[in-house]
Amino acid sequence: MSQSPSFVRAVPVWSATLAGQMNIWLSFHARVELSRGVRATLRIAGAQAWRVWANGELAARGPARTAHGHARVDEWPLTGDVSGVMELVIEVMGYGVPTFCSTHEPAFLCAELAAGKKVLAWTAPRGGGFTAEHRRERVQQVERYSYQRPFVETYRFGVHGAIWQLPAYNPVKPHALARVKHRRVWLARGMALPDLSEQAPRPMAVRGRAKHSAAKARAAAPHRFIHEVPAVSQGYPLGKVKRSLYRELAGLKFADTGRERLRAERPVLLAAGAFLRVDFGAILTGSPALRVRTQRATRLLLVFDEILVAGALVFDRATCVNAIGLELPAGALLDFESFEPYTLQHLQVVVISGAAEVERIRLRQFINAEPVRSAPVALPAAEARVRAAAVASFRQNALDIFMDCPSRERAGWLCDSLFTARAEWHLTGDNAIERAFLENYLRPKTFAGLPRGMVAMCYPAEALQQQFIPNWAMFLVLQLDEAQRVRRLPAAWRALVRRRVRGLLDYFRRFENELGLLEKLESWVFVEWSKANAFVQDVNFPTNMLYAAMLRAAARLLGDGRPARKAAALEATIRALAWRDGRFVDNAVRDGQGKLAVTANASEVCQYYAFTYGLASPESAPALWRRLVRGRYDGLHPANAFVGKLLRLELLIAHGEPAAAHRELMRNFLPMARRTGTLWEHLDVSASCNHGFTSYIAVLIDRLAAAERG
Repeated sequence: MSQSPSFVRAVPVWSATLAGQMNIWLSFHARVELSRGVRATLRIAGAQAWRVWANGELAARGPARTAHGHARVDEWPLTGDVSGVMELVIEVMGYGVPTFCSTHEPAFLCAELAAGKKVLAWTAPRGGGFTAEHRRERVQQVERYSYQRPFVETYRFGVHGAIWQLPAYNPVKPHALARVKHRRVWLARGMALPDLSEQAPRPMAVRGRAKHSAAKARAAAPHRFIHEVPAVSQGYPLGKVKRSLYRELAGLKFADTGRERLRAERPVLLAAGAFLRVDFGAILTGSPALRVRTQRATRLLLVFDEILVAGALVFDRATCVNAIGLELPAGALLDFESFEPYTLQHLQVVVISGAAEVERIRLRQFINAEPVRSAPVALPAAEARVRAAAVASFRQNALDIFMDCPSRERAGWLCDSLFTARAEWHLTGDNAIERAFLENYLRPKTFAGLPRGMVAMCYPAEALQQQFIPNWAMFLVLQLDEAQRVRRLPAAWRALVRRRVRGLLDYFRRFENELGLLEKLESWVFVEWSKANAFVQDVNFPTNMLYAAMLRAAARLLGDGRPARKAAALEATIRALAWRDGRFVDNAVRDGQGKLAVTANASEVCQYYAFTYGLASPESAPALWRRLVRGRYDGLHPANAFVGKLLRLELLIAHGEPAAAHRELMRNFLPMARRTGTLWEHLDVSASCNHGFTSYIAVLIDRLAAAERG
């Protein structure tokens, strides 16, 4: 397992009076002598999110997420400057609600600054050199950002802005701290620190006007994470929210009025009702930032998204509130940088009331910093563009875990992770993030709120509404097997791997019917984002194909031939039942007499499951194979990017059809690369336009290039 680091003097602490509250922001301050050029190390762990300022400059952010009852320890290098003093400010958010993007455990900070063997400052209830303040500038009672993530960011600043981040600040109201007694095992980070570099937008911006529309407000889509609190999501009911960004934005209509060239040190004046929109040229992930100077008391919004819809920003297109609220008094100066990372190409500064000058609009990245390999041969411009988009998607989704998207969820989903892990291995020559990702899944003995033996569909997270995807648990076994065979897992993991695999085998055994097929699986049975997901009951054949593959993987991991023999029998049963009229059908249902009746439902992705998991081959089903190669899908419900088209590309390359694979890849993914510089969750823009599994496209492009060269 991961090396277990330890703190020399620091202990985990949090506010003695605010523990357990939702959406609490604390700042921790320490000032130590550190001569110019002297190197120090900041060891830090915290929950649920933190960032560090050193002498007024952003120096670190985290954490690297991990399993319940554990915390990963970062080590960030810091160097003394000409002042001879190191002033540290560590801001920590305790969100206090269950999410998909972190575990729901007591908030804490444990940090110490050391130079050599000497610890200069450390967190403790008393002494240690750190003083804490409750940062009330961030409005506590706000709505959630999304169902999957915690709260939106809304701030009320004083005339001096974020003064506590600057050198020479002395806490005005020190806050009593207490040791957090929640038991945690310290783990090493185990992977590279993130890239925190800044990106500037394109120099040409768009001016416009925002106008309230009562009709638009009435037509606004209700969101469960806002309108069904606390029944669906924990948080603040809309009636208790102090400033609702959703309500402000739901009725706003945006209209462009002209263009504005951005120039360094030349602020843009925005009056009430005006906006300025910038374009970063491609989708990026990180913290939007800008400098604001107010002429009058001002309320403004930062609104953003990955794409424009009909030329305008739609703040909730991706079922999240893509906005940040700022309130400032007259004469205020604020250099602002959002606490949380977001994903965007377009950023719009909207003045709701008052008047403000804005400048230095930028984005602080929070992405993977590992060097990546070049393509094995020089690529044509179009292919190089798609590969670059796949690499960009990798960098933004492979950070401390493998995420599905860095925007509305930032969640570590299984299945997605298998493809992103292959990309990590191919692009970096290592699988450091995969090891951390799998270790997170192996550490817990059980997953709260889930049936015995089942694992969370995404993790570290909470099982919101006790939901899980049984198919994704099968993909965990496939990924463990592939990682062991191809990328090698630590020998110390063997007992934990076997425990996890046996638990899943025991779970699924309860759903085997008289034919050995899985029937009426619980919770969210998921095949892919297409019509295929309408055919998941009572017996879903793609799911059973995946189950057979899982059994074969389990046999290898356990060194036990019995699951493999069961897989062979299961595959024979699937072939006998599901093969109809020259293709595989998706499901069978129980009729009124309790007899299992095979349906005529047939999806494109079902065929790819069959060929991928050994139920068919070009030799055993030549007519179906030729039909698929030629793209003749008549009678088959079409597949989507995730996961059907990815499986299709794999199959075409593996079975000697590079021309067909190349045509398919470029037709589906080049338009994405051109529009956003990233690759998308779906074949259209109806969902995330930056998804982790698509980083696997870089692997497939390189395979095609190698095949053509060979």
